[in-house]
Amino acid sequence: MSDHSEAIRLEEIRPTILPDAFLASKDVHTALQFDMPFYRDLPDMPLYREQVISYIERVLSPLGLPSSGPWVTPSMINNYVKLGLVAAPVKKQYDRTHIARLLVICLFKQVLSIAAIQQLFQIQLMTYPDEIAYDYTACEVTEAIRCAFSNPPRASADTAQQVTRESLLVRTAAHAFASKTFLMRYLSFSGLPTE
Repeated sequence: MSDHSEAIRLEEIRPTILPDAFLASKDVHTALQFDMPFYRDLPDMPLYREQVISYIERVLSPLGLPSSGPWVTPSMINNYVKLGLVAAPVKKQYDRTHIARLLVICLFKQVLSIAAIQQLFQIQLMTYPDEIAYDYTACEVTEAIRCAFSNPPRASADTAQQVTRESLLVRTAAHAFASKTFLMRYLSFSGLPTE
């Protein structure tokens, strides 16, 4: 009996990385340490743009880098200001409200278009002040990450006191972000390209 198929090359054979190996990894342990800061925990002194970028990178570092590049750059911040997603800085400095908005944009742009994020912000402005909306987002993102990276994965209860259309949209975006983050970290851990 002869086999006329091509021989399998060594580079085509990848060891299979089982999910349990990933779930026991340092990557997962680090992701589970992620705690999105509450509004009151954001810097209370205005920061210059480079300081804002450093702060955001430090806060989001437990999640690894997004597959599309850095979390935020100076030109991204300028574009968000031009688009009206973030208010213009005062004397080139950004306060808590700016930083809160930028953190949410950095997370949600991984799964939503900028136009969709803009719509979420507009809906939120009609219902909740920035601080309350941001704190709810922080709770939901932190909980979604913990659920996605838990072994075994678990469901989470909505942290909203009253479930509304707005809270449902934020919760869905938070879970989409957490799911994508989990998947990209797993693929990276497995040695597979993530771009």
